[in-house]
Amino acid sequence: MKVSSLFLGAVGALLLAGLVFVLTGWWKPGQISTPEASGGAGKPLLGEAKKRAESVRQTREKLDREIAGMSGLKGVQGEHRVFVSAQLVYLPKNTAEPVQPLDLKMKTEDGIEVGWKIKYQFDPSNPLVRDEDPDADGFTNFEEFLAGTDPTRKEDSPAKESKLKSRSGDPVGMVVSFPEKSGGLYSVRFQNGAKRREFKGKVNDSFWLMAGPDTLEIFSEEAKTKAAQAKAKQAGQSTHVIPLKILSYSEKLEKIKDAKAGGVEVEVDNSILTLERSDALATSLKLTFSTPQRPQTLVWDVGDIRFFTPASGGKEMGPFRVGEKFEYEGKEFSVIGRDGKKVQLVNRTEPGKEPFWVPAETSPPAPSAQP
Repeated sequence: MKVSSLFLGAVGALLLAGLVFVLTGWWKPGQISTPEASGGAGKPLLGEAKKRAESVRQTREKLDREIAGMSGLKGVQGEHRVFVSAQLVYLPKNTAEPVQPLDLKMKTEDGIEVGWKIKYQFDPSNPLVRDEDPDADGFTNFEEFLAGTDPTRKEDSPAKESKLKSRSGDPVGMVVSFPEKSGGLYSVRFQNGAKRREFKGKVNDSFWLMAGPDTLEIFSEEAKTKAAQAKAKQAGQSTHVIPLKILSYSEKLEKIKDAKAGGVEVEVDNSILTLERSDALATSLKLTFSTPQRPQTLVWDVGDIRFFTPASGGKEMGPFRVGEKFEYEGKEFSVIGRDGKKVQLVNRTEPGKEPFWVPAETSPPAPSAQP
């Protein structure tokens, strides 16, 4: 039997109308309303439908006005764009799903979480929030977000040392060796460029080394050391004193095959002198007996180290040296190492803190006040 096109069109119209009713919520499958009494059968249902349609229209207009009012939602490519409502996050730029459920851990394009901005009453759609400092403590909102501190309370700030930048020059290596021994006396040699100094003593003897890029002096008495350091300070020279002690000597003669002599077995002196270094490094170091044929040396960095402190008014501190202690923001720190222009510090005021690296300043130093 041939079905007329008019019949098919009527069926299609009915199906489309049913789909619209389901999607708009005016009618749900399985929920058939009971017909009204004669004389008013369709009026209540039609009135309810009009109310729903008007409510949907008003809601859409309100949402459109809100979106239009958010500067972050419209603009050139690359603009920071995010709109947060109570239920949804709208991320219309370069996203497959422009409307997403609210996730407080979601980060806006400035690297800060939506929930963090909402918590401290910042506009999530404003990318300038990242670099603002509302409590004027020297830390930006982004730095406070990373540290987990309150950006609105100056007393709750990240550790000031996290703002330190290194202005250090290149390391200056001082060579340390154990070149001579005789009758229970041992020589410890220090050489910095053309300057060379030696201390000759026995086990348990103490001495003091005053060293720097241009300084190299040895004293056998602490009082003389302090007087020399005070004199250098008056002359505008910054020096670092390293207390040292000969802890022990261990005889060690070994037979080895000398490759330079064609593999012939020869006797060598690998005796060890142990030094105790009592500055901030507080360590013991072993010096193997050194000869011109078999030089055995250690290298200590005595180069200048300076820090720039933008969190404290832009002052420069230093110079310091590896093994030296200094005060900063009411805490004591020790310089314990250097890797190129990066410097490693440890917080001595708060035991248990892990050592941390101070990065090198990347831009040329600006004029700064001296402490």
